[in-house]
Amino acid sequence: MAIWRSWAPLHCKIFAWLVVQYRLWTSDRRTQHGLQDEPSACFTCLQDQDNVDHILVRCVYAQEVWHRCFDKMQMDIAPPTQNITFTEWWFQQRTRFAGKIRRGFDSFAIGTAWALWKQKNARVFNRVLDQRTPEQLATLVLSEIKEWSLAGFGVGGLDPFVRE
Repeated sequence: MAIWRSWAPLHCKIFAWLVVQYRLWTSDRRTQHGLQDEPSACFTCLQDQDNVDHILVRCVYAQEVWHRCFDKMQMDIAPPTQNITFTEWWFQQRTRFAGKIRRGFDSFAIGTAWALWKQKNARVFNRVLDQRTPEQLATLVLSEIKEWSLAGFGVGGLDPFVRE
């Protein structure tokens, strides 16, 4: 499967597995399990319900981060739209690549989703020093992918996702 064959660190792979299984503890899931009365709004944009797909693709903040990442990498990849799930978008876009580059894209998608999740948590838990603008988070994501590549992950498959 795409998750386990990616070059993302193990904690990011486990996170991605939880994403595709819809097992992240977002407010809609806590409400489902009786841990809160009703779902809360997204802590990043305050516009819609806090759930997996909103945090990773539907939130205006997330869309801006995806757009800025692709813009910085100078790649012609369509960022996720409002009417698609993260998993659907990821698996549609990954078909555009082959071999090592596909695994590189999987690693990039997982890394970006992980960064968006951490950003959401920085806002939920009021960690002001960890909060980033979309531009800052996109830069952070790409520098982390570069670090993965420098650490020996990807054997060239991450190169298209690394920019100076």
